[in-house]
Amino acid sequence: MARKSSRKKSKLAQEPQPKKQSKAQQPNVHGAPLTWRFSESDRGGDWAWTNLSDPNLYKNVMEKLQEFEKKNWSQIIQSGSHPIQIVNIVKPARDRLEKIHKDDTDELMSFRLTGKNRVWCIQEANIMKILWWDPNHEICPSTQRHT
Repeated sequence: MARKSSRKKSKLAQEPQPKKQSKAQQPNVHGAPLTWRFSESDRGGDWAWTNLSDPNLYKNVMEKLQEFEKKNWSQIIQSGSHPIQIVNIVKPARDRLEKIHKDDTDELMSFRLTGKNRVWCIQEANIMKILWWDPNHEICPSTQRHT
């Protein structure tokens, strides 16, 4: 006669497992999740990341950057963000790139946060290396209103 096991299943085995998000649903930039890198940000000059010193503004900027992490490349471009060729940015910005030894790239990525606010990055695939804080849209001024 077979004996019934008196062992109960562990509680952990009985709890439902969280559903994994499929890769098709995960936001990605060129096949991988968007990530930010701050270690190479410019800490001097007119658009230094350190100029973003107001705590409330800093919080808002960080929240906007977090929102970008949820978007795919198409959504990022549709939001007004886009790559810009170095030849199209103002001369003081090109000079600053040379001074900080970042002039070996052909383009920068401009992330539009609001009408004028921009965060500038050097893009390496899905990694955005934060470079500058441009609160007045000075690095590559637009002639269009509200940009």
